[in-house]
Amino acid sequence: MHEALRYFIEKVVTFYSKKDYYDQLIDAKEFYFAHTGKALEEDPDYESRMSSFNDWYVLEYKKSEGSNLIQKYIEEFNPASDLVDAVNSCEQSIYEYKGKGLLGSYALMDLLTKKKVKLSKTHSTPSLVKGDLFIGRVATYGGEVYLFNGLCVLPRQCRRTITKEIKKVVIHNDPALTDRFLLKTEEMKTRWLRYGHVNVERIFVYPANLNYYNSEKETTSA
Repeated sequence: MHEALRYFIEKVVTFYSKKDYYDQLIDAKEFYFAHTGKALEEDPDYESRMSSFNDWYVLEYKKSEGSNLIQKYIEEFNPASDLVDAVNSCEQSIYEYKGKGLLGSYALMDLLTKKKVKLSKTHSTPSLVKGDLFIGRVATYGGEVYLFNGLCVLPRQCRRTITKEIKKVVIHNDPALTDRFLLKTEEMKTRWLRYGHVNVERIFVYPANLNYYNSEKETTSA
């Protein structure tokens, strides 16, 4: 991620983690980790998952109907327009890492939109192997695209299952459904890490009716 954008996101996270927002932060953590699986410090992806939570907290969490936290921050503090534009351009999806192209840019394929994403030529090498599928976020800053640090790398063995489910979700064109699908996919990845002795195809099983979650806590999320 571009340093200016990373610093801005961290600044907003810090602001909404202060004492006045403690109960809100706890509520957000309870929701997120209830729906994606508990994060343990000994997990190999612990830091990445905490980065993913921080991004989700300021970009998507809503205590009630209204703006997310980063939009509230923008309205109150009026940060630089390039940062505002970057936040508004942010997209979350399941991507395939395509590696480095002939022109020197790292490339991703957005599996939800079928669009190719070229990262900035100044972007550091992603901690990924060509062909990896992962849940992540990208944003455009200064006319170039950057990948957020929080990545959820998915098991390659489940590519067919995941892409089949994506087709079902895309048909509905419902952002709320897409959000729940991404949370559910991350939750299954967490279970896979916990129960490595179980065949991954027995873990990555999506509900037939697309009802990924049935919880009152859904009212606290975008």
